[in-house]
Amino acid sequence: MSGGLPLLLLSLASCVPPARPMVSEVLYDAAGDDEGFEFVELHNPLGTPAAIGGLRLESGDGAGPGRWALRWTAPAGTVIAPGARYVVGGARVVPAPDATAELGLQNGPDAVRFVWPDGVIEVVGYGTLALGEYACGAAAVDAASGQSIARVPDGADRGANALDFRAATPSPGRANQPRRHVAWAPGTLAIEPEIAPPGAPVRVSGVAVNAGADSIAPGALALTAGVRVANGIDVRGATVIPDAIAPGESLRVEVAAVAPAAGVVTWIARLDLAGDESPEAGRDSLRVRVGAGPLALTEIQFHPARGEGEWIEVENRTDSTLDLAGFVLRDRGGTHGSAKVPRPCPPGALALLAQDPAALLLAYPRLDTARVAAVTPWPSLNNTNAADGIADVVELGDAESLPSDRVAYSAAGVPAGVPVERSNDDRWRAAADPAGTPLESPRVPPAIGGAFAVLTPRPAWGTTSVRIAWALPWPSALVRIDAYDLSGARIASLLPETDVAGRGESTLGVGPLGPGLAVLVLRADSPARDARITASQVVRVPGGPR
Repeated sequence: MSGGLPLLLLSLASCVPPARPMVSEVLYDAAGDDEGFEFVELHNPLGTPAAIGGLRLESGDGAGPGRWALRWTAPAGTVIAPGARYVVGGARVVPAPDATAELGLQNGPDAVRFVWPDGVIEVVGYGTLALGEYACGAAAVDAASGQSIARVPDGADRGANALDFRAATPSPGRANQPRRHVAWAPGTLAIEPEIAPPGAPVRVSGVAVNAGADSIAPGALALTAGVRVANGIDVRGATVIPDAIAPGESLRVEVAAVAPAAGVVTWIARLDLAGDESPEAGRDSLRVRVGAGPLALTEIQFHPARGEGEWIEVENRTDSTLDLAGFVLRDRGGTHGSAKVPRPCPPGALALLAQDPAALLLAYPRLDTARVAAVTPWPSLNNTNAADGIADVVELGDAESLPSDRVAYSAAGVPAGVPVERSNDDRWRAAADPAGTPLESPRVPPAIGGAFAVLTPRPAWGTTSVRIAWALPWPSALVRIDAYDLSGARIASLLPETDVAGRGESTLGVGPLGPGLAVLVLRADSPARDARITASQVVRVPGGPR
């Protein structure tokens, strides 16, 4: 029985000085620049006015003992009305605080405290604190940037900061938990696809949080998405949410919409709940690009085999010169780099972003050095697919921090050293030329008779490769090529199964075959593998009878 007593006492203990206003909310890490946005809110839960003249607000640095700094002192005669709130904060707090002070609060783990003239202290700590003086019981959660820590429900006094405070949408001067209120979870609003063509279907989604004390009934919440225009909002999609949301619970919601005309637009997503006491928190925005960006991704070398380092080819889609130094290259993991030296890319021209320009120019000595830009730090690209079938995501961000182009590529079926390139049908496949075509447009496959042809059936003496081409009745195909001797015995695999365009060409190394005649057999499967074409061609490997 005695073993349970400390827990019982803890649950009955109080962190709030009796018969006084209490700390109700603290915003110590505003989104972006904190200056002018921080605030501390006092709430008077009493039925009588509360005099707070001489009350001291101090900020604590939990890195060491006794590190408290005075931030504000209540003037003599200051009174908080019954049930009212009193906000001390920076000049940029909205609505304007009752008392303006530059608080300079520490980000977590740290603390604030109020010291009353008679020596009574209320302390609120947040984050993982090593010293007990910086919290009452366990410290409150260290809220994400842009969120406050708020006492929920208002007046909560459960014996520890961790029990009384939770991360919340800032609400200076207002109830922390209104009866009826829905809000967007910060940073969850998204649109897919991120870059959509005009008129294309898109999906606007995010996480809605029931921040009120009452449940939200099925069908009581509506979601509207539109784009900001000169005279208001151009609604592009709306829906009613059929699910209930209990107090404190969250729900991912989405609405089907239609992309507007090309350009940079601001999407507005609005959660509408009848009787919402703080409806502004149900509105969020997202700035995106509709239609093609100024710079496009055209070829990606993610697993070089010639010592040239990784490289990415881009194309200027505009009618004016672009400075490549204004663009940022990102990978799936968030690593991003930029070209530090200006490299102008003429209208309609191709350029290269390189991990190692010197090594690239050594492997491709004919490249125009003026169109090769070093990117640092280089966002290293993955060579193998993750569980979702994607190896990596390459994103080009422009000078406005908006995606100009974004490609999720697969490494499946792409031979080592072969880049992937964008085809005319906007699909990405292994390059027809195993060496890629840096600073060149993808090769136009030649016209051939039949499904398969060897363009160099009698290679020159001393060469170890042949050029082949295929023409298949599907937009894309899964192709493999094997070599056989004249008796029908398989000699080698020259091209493992690879996802290719329906028409294309490639260079095959035939050195392993040995001199003489060989039969090259192409096997092509439709994308659904419900049809197959097999074709063969004879080739004379140099070194054999002439």
